[in-house]
Amino acid sequence: MSYRFVKVTSFYRDFLWQYYAAHPQVIGQTYENQYRHLMNQAFGWSDFYARHLRILGVESYEIVFNAEHLQQAWAREHGVTGSFKEILSAQLQVLQPDVVYFQESYKLNGEWISHLRERIPSIKQAIGYCCAPYSLENVKQFKVFDYMIVCSPLFYQELQKKGLQVYQMYHGFEASLIPLITSGNQYPFVDFLFTGSLVPGSEYHDTRQRVLQHLINSNVAMDVYANIITIKKEDLFLRQLAYMSAALLKKTGLGSLAQSLPHINKAYALHEMPRNLKNLEDIQKRAKPPLFGLEMFKALAHAKVSFNIHGDVAGEYAANVRLFEVTGAGSCLLTDWKKNIHELFEPDTEIVTYRSPDECIEKVRWLLDHKEECSAIAKKGQKRTLRDHNYNNRAAQLHEIILKHLR
Repeated sequence: MSYRFVKVTSFYRDFLWQYYAAHPQVIGQTYENQYRHLMNQAFGWSDFYARHLRILGVESYEIVFNAEHLQQAWAREHGVTGSFKEILSAQLQVLQPDVVYFQESYKLNGEWISHLRERIPSIKQAIGYCCAPYSLENVKQFKVFDYMIVCSPLFYQELQKKGLQVYQMYHGFEASLIPLITSGNQYPFVDFLFTGSLVPGSEYHDTRQRVLQHLINSNVAMDVYANIITIKKEDLFLRQLAYMSAALLKKTGLGSLAQSLPHINKAYALHEMPRNLKNLEDIQKRAKPPLFGLEMFKALAHAKVSFNIHGDVAGEYAANVRLFEVTGAGSCLLTDWKKNIHELFEPDTEIVTYRSPDECIEKVRWLLDHKEECSAIAKKGQKRTLRDHNYNNRAAQLHEIILKHLR
C-alpha cells in the first residue's frame, strides 16, 4: 500500500540564526536550492525520514515551517502571502498528502489541525510528536491527532494514561553521514567533550548545570560547546508578569480569556515561573559557541570521550538524541545511568554509565588513562548504533505504524 507522506518540523531558532549568518548567499535563491543546502547541514532529523521512506516506495516530503527565508521562497514561487501557518497550509494543499507527521506538535495542534483536515480531505492520518516537557493544555491539544509518536518510554506511559494512542520510537543516527564527518575534519582532537544546551527549568537542565559545574570545580579538563539560554532582564520581567496573569485568569475560571490574549496566551501553557539559570559564570567562561548538525558531529568524532546527561524531564529513562549522535560519530559515550539503558547499549562494553557526579569524574579519568579500552568501547558503541539505531530502521518502524492505521 502506497501513500504520500509529509513531515512538518521546526528547527531550533538559534541554529537558523547561525545558519543564515554563516550562509547569507542562500537567501534569495530558489526554494529547491535553499532546501537542499539546509538539509545538507544535517541538523536534527534533517530529511532522513523522507529519504528512507522513499527507499521503501513512499512519496515523501519534508517541510521546515519556521525556516523564514526558505518558506518565503516557496511562497514567492507559488504566489502565496501570509503567516508561517498560512504558507504551510498552502504547501500541504499543493502536496495533497495522505499522512502528515507534525514533529512540531507544540505549535501545530488543536483546532488548527481540525480546520486543516477540513480544507485538505486527502489527509487520512495526522500524527503528533512529543519529546519535551508538556502541560495538560498540550495534552488537550494533542487529542486532535490520530496518534502520537514519543521518544521516551516515560512519555509513552504518561500519555497512554491520559487517553492518547501512543507509539514509542527512539532517536537515531544517519549512517550516511560518516564519510562527511571523517573527510576533511579540521576540529582538534580532544580528550573530553560536552556539546549541548542549558535551558532553565525544573524539567530541563538544572541537574545538567550542577553536574557540569561539579566537573569544572573538580578540575576536569573539558571542551564545552554550549547553547546557553538566558532571558534578558526586561524580557524576563514581562514573561513572569504574563505567567502570573495567566495563572490568575486560569484560577478564576477565565482560562479561555487567557488563551485569547496576546503574550499571555504563550504563558498559559507554562507550569512554572520563567527564570534564568544561576551561577553560570564558570561554564560561560569555558563554553564556545554552540555547534549544530554536521559541525557538531565533526567535533564529536574527534573527542575520545563525550559527556551526556539527560534533561530532568527524562526521569528514569534514557531517550535523548545525544546517545546516538555520540556513538554514531565514534566517540566513547559517558552517560547518566537509566534503567532502560541496557536495552539500547551494553554498559561498560559499548558505552560507559555513571550514577553520580563523583562517579562521572572517576570514570572519565579512568577512560582517559586507559586509551585502548576507551577506543574499544567507542568502536563497539559505534558498531551498535550503525547496526540498530539508524534512521533506516527508524523509518521502517514508522512505515509499519502508518500502514497499520491505513489498513
